[in-house]
Amino acid sequence: MLFVADRLSPSTGGAAVPFDESNNRRTVYGYISRTTLDSMLSLFDFPNPNNTSEQRSITLGPMQRLYFMNNGFVASQAAAFADRLTKAASDDGERIRQAYSVAFSRPPTTEEIQMGKDFLRGSGNSWREYAQVLLTSAEFVSVP
Repeated sequence: MLFVADRLSPSTGGAAVPFDESNNRRTVYGYISRTTLDSMLSLFDFPNPNNTSEQRSITLGPMQRLYFMNNGFVASQAAAFADRLTKAASDDGERIRQAYSVAFSRPPTTEEIQMGKDFLRGSGNSWREYAQVLLTSAEFVSVP
């Protein structure tokens, strides 16, 4: 999400940092407490750091969906993604193409371009809302 929003820090190494709204580093640099697991991590089935685990369980539940729809961090990244798209092109169709290229690494279908234009027209041309829709889509949040 940070990469898509063009907010991911390229720095490597250094001390672990807490998972909060100001963290813009890769997850590998996040601080994991063995006594108090971060609530966001537990929401996404982060394994118990005190145990070894050969495989991570894969779940997708309603609480995860609600997190993406209502979380301030996600909304902030959606706004940054929308700004990135607005700067990248002036035409809605081209912005939608750019959004799919960055978020999904593929071009949108003709139907997806039309649905994007319809959404933007219906939402008062809200690129922030459209960006959040893309960031909360199953295609974006699920790694096959």
